[in-house]
Amino acid sequence: MDDFNKSPDQLADDAKQVGQDAVNKAKGVAADAKQVAQDAVATGRAYATDAVNAAGKKIDSVKSQLSQTTDYLTKAINDDPLKAVLITAVVSSLISALLVSTMRSRYY
Repeated sequence: MDDFNKSPDQLADDAKQVGQDAVNKAKGVAADAKQVAQDAVATGRAYATDAVNAAGKKIDSVKSQLSQTTDYLTKAINDDPLKAVLITAVVSSLISALLVSTMRSRYY
């Protein structure tokens, strides 16, 4: 039917239907946007949880290695204290020499 031949009531009903369709479409788009936002939040939370768990495992691993190293060094010092003192003196001398040479190269 041609729009020129429609009554004012029919034109009003058509306009009302177009408006209702637009409202329904907007509600659908809003629902989709809300779902996308919720998915993004869930993904972010999962990533953060995984990162925290991985960091915790790494810290536990480092603590374990440090504990093992401390136990080994304590045992080595108790087994041969003279050797431990000599090794400490040599290592300290080397570190001191490296520091002095680094400081000299900065000033010259």
